[in-house]
Amino acid sequence: MESEREATKNLYGLDEKPPISVTMTAALQWFFITLSSSLVVPLVIGEMYGLSPQQVGQFVQQTFFLIGLVSLLQILFGHKLPITEGPAGMWWGIFIILVNLGTVAGQAPQEIGQSLEMGLIITGIMLIILGATGFIEKVQRIFTPLVSGGYLILLAVSLSGPVMNGMLGIGYFSKESGVEPVLAMVSIGLVFLTFIMIRSPFKYVRSFAILISMIMGWLIYLFMDWTKPLQEANGLFELPQPFFWGPPVFHLGTVLTSLVTGLILITNLVASIAVVSHVANIRPREEDYRRGGIMTGVAHLLSGFGGIVGLVPLSISAGVIQVSRIAARLPFIIAAIMLILLGVLSPVSRILAGLPSPVGYAVMFVTYTQLLGFGLRDFGRIILDERNVLIIGFGLLGGIGLMFVPPEALQVLPPIFSYIFGNGLVMGVLLIIFMEQVVFRSRPH
Repeated sequence: MESEREATKNLYGLDEKPPISVTMTAALQWFFITLSSSLVVPLVIGEMYGLSPQQVGQFVQQTFFLIGLVSLLQILFGHKLPITEGPAGMWWGIFIILVNLGTVAGQAPQEIGQSLEMGLIITGIMLIILGATGFIEKVQRIFTPLVSGGYLILLAVSLSGPVMNGMLGIGYFSKESGVEPVLAMVSIGLVFLTFIMIRSPFKYVRSFAILISMIMGWLIYLFMDWTKPLQEANGLFELPQPFFWGPPVFHLGTVLTSLVTGLILITNLVASIAVVSHVANIRPREEDYRRGGIMTGVAHLLSGFGGIVGLVPLSISAGVIQVSRIAARLPFIIAAIMLILLGVLSPVSRILAGLPSPVGYAVMFVTYTQLLGFGLRDFGRIILDERNVLIIGFGLLGGIGLMFVPPEALQVLPPIFSYIFGNGLVMGVLLIIFMEQVVFRSRPH
């Protein structure tokens, strides 16, 4: 990777090794950010698939073990950037849609999980082949500032709803509970506290603003007795269980849905590498995209073997680096190892699973504002002439508009189409690519 001059200089670059105190604190920050951004997914899936509390605990451990393992594989052998892995929103949606459809058809949730295991494994093989043959690099070439800017803005907008609901405490104490004013005030206070610390003249306060806010929020919840009861752990160690749902089962519809999902998620991989490379002040090479694609295939293989929601690189990592100004690989590697240990140490995982979700959402809100900023900066790199304004407007309005279409209105479509057309992020990006590369394709001079 070649160095590139940027307006913003990080305190520590990719290859630099911060002092041990900074390294360990930054590792903790990566650890808790990953925990808070991914914890809700296995909990919701466990509830929808009718798992017992003990099975949910095991599913959570399994998820974080594989998140840590894949993050470590990516930074050592893949794209080699500090990009945390996490359950893909598209895969999360596929898990939910298929269990809803299967329940209506009289199919047991366990059978659906088994078919998804097979779908993830086959998708992983496809992504490994595409990465090895250079297909990822071809996708990277169409990721112009119009596409990357649109992706980041749509991503921030699509996440704003769930994040705001979480910050306001909706559904925290019970499924039916509405806005909790006291929890909302604490969340808003944490957001403003984080913004103030980001602007602090003390560099360590700036670098660890997210971690400080998260710890303070957790302490407030403990003091006010707002935390949820912890689940009991079965022993000290609990190794991951292969094929959580049972032996994989081939189901043509699930496999086709999985393959289409994997192809669409290539855009997520390319966008994450591009935006994190930008904040890390480096220029990614084509081989970085190729290795990242291969490892994303490995991540899907491992997700299938583990029976968890498919893992992808999360663009939120760029916001963490932008806030902390620490792009060094070492803290991230340590955090990945900590996540692997979390996945085998039952008592620790049960305690950390008690992190109050409104606190996590409050600090994530800050990082999502950074993502929105990256998208606006990408648009600032282009001339906003009539062509580009039409492309941006068509993609953003189309994508955001689809986010407001009721999911039940799309149920008349086949499952894969109902999810693609119901995903404003995916459709918005595809519309921008279509408008730029087909409708308003620039002619070579």
